[in-house]
Amino acid sequence: MELNVTHMIEAINDAPPLVGSIAQYGPDAARMTWDNSKAFASSHALLKTDDERDAARAHFKSYGAWSEEEIAAWSEEELQAITCQEVAHQISELEMFDTPEEYRAASEAGTVSGGLYQGDDGQWYCYFGD
Repeated sequence: MELNVTHMIEAINDAPPLVGSIAQYGPDAARMTWDNSKAFASSHALLKTDDERDAARAHFKSYGAWSEEEIAAWSEEELQAITCQEVAHQISELEMFDTPEEYRAASEAGTVSGGLYQGDDGQWYCYFGD
């Protein structure tokens, strides 16, 4: 599944931290970024259809961090928030490079996850899948 995330890329500099570590934000980093992601997702939802929600759940299941039952129990708010966190992580990788071409080269070299790409339409997309 690919999600159009252009609106998120455009809003990311005005958003509170959606991802980050204890080294960056202190011992409450996980709670802070989770709360920020829930708030951000409430006004910047990425998953619009049931098919997208199902694909996102399948994507996160592939991580092996949560059981199928845990993922099925996620509320809409939680699913949207974790999806925003995933995209925010991808954006943070993109921001390490001066150009989209440098990011793409790093992705092709396997040094970043490379889930973002710019389409022929100039919009940015995030790929969720195997």
